[in-house]
Amino acid sequence: MPITEVIKNTAPGAVLCFKYPNEDFNTGAQLIVAEYEEALFMKDGVIEQVFTAGKYTLTTENFPFLTKLQSALLSGGVSRYSCKIYFVNTQHHLEQKWGTPDPVTVLDPYWQTYFQVQARGSYTVAVKAVKKFFLKFVGANAYASENDLKKNFRIAFVQNISDQLAEYITSSDEETIVICNKKKALADGVKGSLHEVLDEYGMELINFYIETIGVIEDENYLSVVKMRRERQEKMFSREQRMEEARLDFALSRERSEAERYISGQGAQADYERMKIRDQDGGNGWARQETAEILHSAAENTGAGSAFINAGIGLNVGRALGGMMADMANPGGGGVGALSAPQGAGEAVQGDTVICPKCSASVPKGMKFCGQCGALMEKPKRVCANCGFEIPDGMKFCGQCGAPVEKKPNICPKCGAEVADGMKFCGRCGNRME
Repeated sequence: MPITEVIKNTAPGAVLCFKYPNEDFNTGAQLIVAEYEEALFMKDGVIEQVFTAGKYTLTTENFPFLTKLQSALLSGGVSRYSCKIYFVNTQHHLEQKWGTPDPVTVLDPYWQTYFQVQARGSYTVAVKAVKKFFLKFVGANAYASENDLKKNFRIAFVQNISDQLAEYITSSDEETIVICNKKKALADGVKGSLHEVLDEYGMELINFYIETIGVIEDENYLSVVKMRRERQEKMFSREQRMEEARLDFALSRERSEAERYISGQGAQADYERMKIRDQDGGNGWARQETAEILHSAAENTGAGSAFINAGIGLNVGRALGGMMADMANPGGGGVGALSAPQGAGEAVQGDTVICPKCSASVPKGMKFCGQCGALMEKPKRVCANCGFEIPDGMKFCGQCGAPVEKKPNICPKCGAEVADGMKFCGRCGNRME
């Protein structure tokens, strides 16, 4: 057997442990250890020393334990050592495949039914304790490869992976179908149990990946898929109904606001018309109501005749006479005029006057109508600034020049007139301040 001068690892990367073929070498032989490996020096079945990365000259001066290995046989003045040297690969061994050969039965925590789950993936391992790895995994073998790793740990991996997958899924609050999409969370949950398996042999689990995990489409799976589809359809239908209800509510609200706006505009228009009619000192409201009463009596002849014969024909006749007088004498001032000078809206006829609200005949001197209780005499207008009495038709006080008519307080939301001092609109409730 030749005597070796340089000792180094010549095995491919997939080999975890490689025994150097020669056992004899000269004193002064060079041992070369790469950074991705370590070398074990063994004699008579005992590991004498573990060499890490570097270049070593094997002499008795450098390594005193070699003295006892010195051969008693001398050949040409050359002494020889006889020993075994193993190189252990400490690099990361990637893409070691794993898979569950049989389905794993798990209890779905959401639907409370059993599913059959299968998974596959890969892992990465590395030797971290060389001496422990050699003694427990390699042993008397000349070498160890990645195939030996898969073969020896296949059952242990499948057992731990199956148990951890079942425990993780069962303890979760989500559906199995949803959990199977969380591959990283599942992988992290399984990884911890595999550390203990590899640590016993001087190795460590660097990475653990789940490539695919899915539920077998059996009867239970198809039943759950059907229930999930029905639930989604119900949720979609309910959301549609809620959306329609919200739309109807919004349309109803807009319609209500539009009606309030139109009503307010109508009330404002009526107020402006009556204001124009009252500028001549007459009572525009009484004129309008009287005209409406006459119009209603004319349209319903039978009921109108009975109405007049029942007792208010005189009043209607007087009102009609006043209106005819107004038409004949637009300037006003006649006896039959509705805008008589005695008071706002009074129509003088002998010893009685016409109520401006209900057109009933009221004796002179009465301050209120006996029929409807309306005020018969128009209160005198007094300047709010100086207290001077202001004649009818005047827009400014003749004493101090202050404006007589104050602009009405109009609600900005519905257009209704709001009395002074009111904080809210009486029609729509809008805050005025």
